[in-house]
Amino acid sequence: MTLHLDDSFGAGDSDDDCAWCDDSDDGTPILGASDDAFAALSQPVEQANETTIVCIEATKQLDVRSKMIERAKALLDVRTEEAEALLSHFSYDFEAAATAWFEDTRKVRETSGLIDAKTRRENSEAAMSSGGARGCGICFEDFPGDALTSVGCAHEFCDECWSGWVTSKVNDGLPVVDTRCPMCPAKVSESMIRKFLSDKDEKKFDTFLRRSFLENNAKLRPCIGVDCECAIAVEQLPSNPVSVKCNCGAEFCFSCQSEPHVPVNDCEVAKKWLEKIHSDGANSEWMLANTKGCPKCHRPILKNGGCMHMHCSQCHCSFCWLCLGPWDNGPYACAGRCNKYGGDKTGDENRRKRARDSLERYMFYYERYRAHEDAGKKAEQDVERFKDSVLDILIDLQRTSKQQVVFIMDALRQVTECRKILKWTYAYAYHEFADDQSKKEFFEYIQGDMERCLELLSRMIESDIKPFLPPEPEDDEQKQKASPPSPLTEELQDEKYQYAPEKQESLEKDFALYKARLIDTTAVLRKFTDTLVSEMAKGLLGARNIDKTD
Repeated sequence: MTLHLDDSFGAGDSDDDCAWCDDSDDGTPILGASDDAFAALSQPVEQANETTIVCIEATKQLDVRSKMIERAKALLDVRTEEAEALLSHFSYDFEAAATAWFEDTRKVRETSGLIDAKTRRENSEAAMSSGGARGCGICFEDFPGDALTSVGCAHEFCDECWSGWVTSKVNDGLPVVDTRCPMCPAKVSESMIRKFLSDKDEKKFDTFLRRSFLENNAKLRPCIGVDCECAIAVEQLPSNPVSVKCNCGAEFCFSCQSEPHVPVNDCEVAKKWLEKIHSDGANSEWMLANTKGCPKCHRPILKNGGCMHMHCSQCHCSFCWLCLGPWDNGPYACAGRCNKYGGDKTGDENRRKRARDSLERYMFYYERYRAHEDAGKKAEQDVERFKDSVLDILIDLQRTSKQQVVFIMDALRQVTECRKILKWTYAYAYHEFADDQSKKEFFEYIQGDMERCLELLSRMIESDIKPFLPPEPEDDEQKQKASPPSPLTEELQDEKYQYAPEKQESLEKDFALYKARLIDTTAVLRKFTDTLVSEMAKGLLGARNIDKTD
């Protein structure tokens, strides 16, 4: 299931309509808790579509972070720099931070680098009581008391040393967000870091803050689109992988940030499949299936001629291709007379057979995966072509309104979505059904229902619609094509086309029947798809019911 992003950050008339919005109602999500209770920021949801998903532009990401800090400050009754340190330390998981804070405040302060008010006051009083000039802890030069700065610990440094310290941290990169005192674990607040940075370095610091916020927050994912700096946010972590689509058009799995792989609910399975088709794993299997190892040096050798006499170019060993036995150059024949069937196979032959079987199995699923992927890309192009031209032509020819032809777009989008789902069912089958025959048969049955209905709907959109569209121009190049042209892939005639007057009424009636059939088929395909996705999510429990009835 693909969850599309809301166009705005709050869709209601009041603040309560958006759990992420601040009381200022400026529409910016805060990913925080409601006023009456701590929100379950890391609780999974049973259904992926029960969580709200929004897109946060790069310019608003630090604003979202600031609102989270302000909310934590109010609910935990702490200072701003303490709220910053707590959320950063707990990866912006407010519930974890709040729970740990109320259970053992002292321990949380120690691990987060926070100094309590009493210690801060004692350190300040001790520094003031010394009177006169005091030495910088880094350069050891004496300065007036008001020229030295501390983060609340007992260590004071001059402005120049502080500037050098925080600038070096900015140059180190992302770790600058957790800058500590040069001499102890005390946390340096963001406001203090900014105080000693140049304008150029402060912009770098903001960039690292934004990156840290996106990379450490489990409810945020940076968009994978080219040159897109948006982030995708979820209100609650989904229990199953969710496909999300950014405003830039990039679509990806929120959990693993790879391409969407619904209905495969295990990101590891999807990862293994993608690695297999993108790596040289299949090439290795081809090598095993089509080459044999030299019996002397064991280097793989590919037979490129008709003769069975093989000569290794590395160790110059002569052997028989069929049995790998030595070759007798006298009678120019295999010394082992391997034309006689011995009845038992060697381990090397068994290895090659297993490799061939593995390769054939992989190619079976990969071929169908790729075919539906290519068909899905074609369907996406069809959606745009219909939207741009074909619908307008149908509206004119059928003398109807846009609302009366929207069913075609619904069918096209259903085809597009089903192609994406169906291609991943083959990846799922490759990894899941090596041994369980009953589940395999049940899966193939419901997968087959969906696939047959999908092909029927595709044919109805690509071919059955032709009588209601203008005839396509014919030329020599088009006549030479093996497959008939489609109105979805060829430009329609530029001139205004009208039905023949005597056929207008008949074509309008036929179009009404076509509309009814297309709507019905779309609904059936949606039902088959929902059944397949639901069964896969439940681990194909329906196979057990069939076994019991049998």
